[in-house]
Amino acid sequence: MKNHQIDQKNHNQKTDVTAPWQAPIDHKAMQRVEQRVIKQLLQALLYENIIEFDYENAASSDDDTLLDFTIKTANHIHYQAQGYIHYSFDIIRFNDHNVQCVIDGKSHDATLENVINDILLKIEDATLKDSFIKELRHTLINETQAQRLSPHLSVPNMPAAIDRLTYEQLESYLMAGHPYHPCFKSRIGFDLQDNYDYGPEFDQNIEVVWLAVKKDLLVSNTAANIDVDEWIKDYVDMDKFAALHDKLNHILTTTSEQSENEAIVANANTDVKANAYGLIPAHPWQWQKTLILALQPLIKTQDVIYLGSTGNQYRAQQSIRSLSMLQEDKAYLKLSMHLMNTSSTRILGKHTVMNAAIVTKWLNQLVAEDATAHALSIAFLGETVGVSLDHEVLQQRGYQHPHIYGGLGAIWRENVSQYLSSNQTAFPLNGVSYVNMDGSILIDPWIKKYGIEAWTAQLIKVTVAPILHILFGHGVALECHAQNIVLVHEAGFPIKVLLKDLHDGVRYSPKHLARQDLIPNFHSLPAVHAALNRGSFIETEDTDGIRDMTVACLFFVAFADIAIFMQTHYHYPETEFWQQVSDCVTEYQSCHPEHEARFELFDVFAPQTRIESLAKRRLFGDQVFPIKYINNPLAKSRAHASC
Repeated sequence: MKNHQIDQKNHNQKTDVTAPWQAPIDHKAMQRVEQRVIKQLLQALLYENIIEFDYENAASSDDDTLLDFTIKTANHIHYQAQGYIHYSFDIIRFNDHNVQCVIDGKSHDATLENVINDILLKIEDATLKDSFIKELRHTLINETQAQRLSPHLSVPNMPAAIDRLTYEQLESYLMAGHPYHPCFKSRIGFDLQDNYDYGPEFDQNIEVVWLAVKKDLLVSNTAANIDVDEWIKDYVDMDKFAALHDKLNHILTTTSEQSENEAIVANANTDVKANAYGLIPAHPWQWQKTLILALQPLIKTQDVIYLGSTGNQYRAQQSIRSLSMLQEDKAYLKLSMHLMNTSSTRILGKHTVMNAAIVTKWLNQLVAEDATAHALSIAFLGETVGVSLDHEVLQQRGYQHPHIYGGLGAIWRENVSQYLSSNQTAFPLNGVSYVNMDGSILIDPWIKKYGIEAWTAQLIKVTVAPILHILFGHGVALECHAQNIVLVHEAGFPIKVLLKDLHDGVRYSPKHLARQDLIPNFHSLPAVHAALNRGSFIETEDTDGIRDMTVACLFFVAFADIAIFMQTHYHYPETEFWQQVSDCVTEYQSCHPEHEARFELFDVFAPQTRIESLAKRRLFGDQVFPIKYINNPLAKSRAHASC
């Protein structure tokens, strides 16, 4: 604990000197952010049929697709917004005009507090609305801070960023957050200093802390039977690994001498050796805010020993708890955090950590001898090493702290550089629809170079076919939304995709797998985790649900946003975009008639598909898992093509 106290003192001194988050509020930025929060909230409430609304063609516009939306809340109060019901899954998106609150015929720009009081608080049976409101307010403040203090606001020649930034830099550059979820930057658990220190938008260096934990309290798994200690030694650097062990030996020796000479601990074990411990990293925020309290009895008995930092510097990726080491080609590190963001607590359950390497090994086995997979350049950013505190052993010993479960775990993911040739560059897929802070379009140089139709067609080709082949060719759905897909390009032209973050992002029916001989033995989902998240499972007999996972993640989340973006900024019709997607699916199916049975089983052309109602779940919980049936643009596109 002494070492931590020194580190914490230095942290506080740094805070007192800099205090950058105390910068004056930019009121225009706050209003802009507030309108975004309001719009995403109302769009979700309307789309998920949580509140009633009316709409009609906007009388003041020549655009016959522009709509006026009206939400009535009381006899003398209603809300108005302008926008569209899009071809893409009938998604509702408001335009740039501010949402108006109209009271007795007089309108003014709506505020978040207006919407909370007039709409959210009046939703009946929404038992979780208080915590939802808290997330909305935190999102407003956190995003306002980002709009004021992100270093990306002052980057010169902003439109050229796409040519200058590495994949790792882009992970912090893309600071917009979730385009649908209204709590897109809630980060419950962070104060504003934490947000500045650890939020990806602020480009702050982060030093993870290392803990030595008795090996009988740790579990680990690797994709290639790697010795975890040796792997960590290579990961942190041999000299830094030795320094950690020297520090551990010193602490153990000092404690043993004190125990014998001063009888501080009655039965102290003076023969404990450093090789009885394994190393595991923790996010510094998680250590300070959660683990010190949760692990206090284990720290006292030296089952857990704080060793501090190796000096390696990291930067946060978009997911916050995934970190890039500032050293080329090192694996990315995903850590457990008791942080709630977009309504989910970012812990890592033991089963998740243990399954990461199993999923990686399994998916690589599926494509290893698959000629089609090789032709499609299917590749995964493998999660090759995982280490976790074993909460089950602690529970058997009578230790029941609520933050032990999922509170200390780490997963290492392969670096993108392993899958790039010398002329290729990696790019997060959600960057395709990114608007720079100066209003320019991030990918505009690529669109101008190759043309909107050709570039979009190539993007669709290299993304859709690989993911559908895993579904049709092997019977496995992947949770490939925009943040889980890495686009590889050559001078801006899409070449292939890399799929990532799959440790709990696969779904299949065992009897419908193509390779019955490779069915993995996954670590089962514990009841406590299932109670927290009913949507967290791998095996199912619901084949429509397997199809829906692919369609919801790839098409509804990732592609719908891109389709709407292309229409909004380049006037490229959504109908054309979805026709290209439909043609890509049809071409794959025509070339691979051997999978015809799965084309019908996992019918991506079905008139409707299901999505999770994110706002409804956040308001009402998931005692009855909230889903919504939505119209499928692929079905409309195929019907149009056959006419």
